[in-house]
Amino acid sequence: MQERRVVNDTGLVGFFNRVYSVMGSGLLLTAAISYLLGTVFYNQYANFVANHTFMFYILLFLPLFLSMGVNSRRAQANAGYAGLMFYLISACYGTTFTVILIQYQSSIVAISFLTTAVIFLTMSVVGRITKQDLSRAGVIATSALIGVILLSVINFFMQSSGLQLILSYAILVIFIVLTAFDTQKLKTIYMSANQEGGYVVNTNTLAIQGALALYLDFLNIFLVVLRLFGGSSSRD
Repeated sequence: MQERRVVNDTGLVGFFNRVYSVMGSGLLLTAAISYLLGTVFYNQYANFVANHTFMFYILLFLPLFLSMGVNSRRAQANAGYAGLMFYLISACYGTTFTVILIQYQSSIVAISFLTTAVIFLTMSVVGRITKQDLSRAGVIATSALIGVILLSVINFFMQSSGLQLILSYAILVIFIVLTAFDTQKLKTIYMSANQEGGYVVNTNTLAIQGALALYLDFLNIFLVVLRLFGGSSSRD
């Protein structure tokens, strides 16, 4: 019995290493594309956004459809396909987030990224080691996110800076909770995978699906922290 637990713990460490490796490579791809488009190819990028607005919006919403591919039956059968979808998502965000990042000084972006990394790693560790079931917290956070999105749409027309600040802090708290929840959920699924009465999953695909969930948590925390730290700061 003790041997089986040790084997599971060892496998769990390897599993999360794959998750963080895929997630990290996705973030690196996003950052590299944003950096190149915001510096080396800035003029070409600015012309593309100005002259191909429709294509830009396609790239903006394309990750929503690609994420379905990561979680599809085909992805479950073929981890390579899931990986391709994940990296396409990372590339799309790298392209569209450049519009946001070029508004801020590089020092603000760097500080925001490091702060996000600390927050993310802390909550991911909490999700892995806590014995408390975070399912209820995850459901509440997801429900709250829907409400925040609706309020954000309303505030788009109201243009209330006070409400925007409240929404930013709300989003930050929500994704902090979701980081711990998603990590614990991954741990639970992995430990039950392919066991009698448990989930039957392709753990390589599960690692990519988990990487996507945590990648999105990281990006959302980063964008809020960037907004809070940056304020009116810009490159101008």
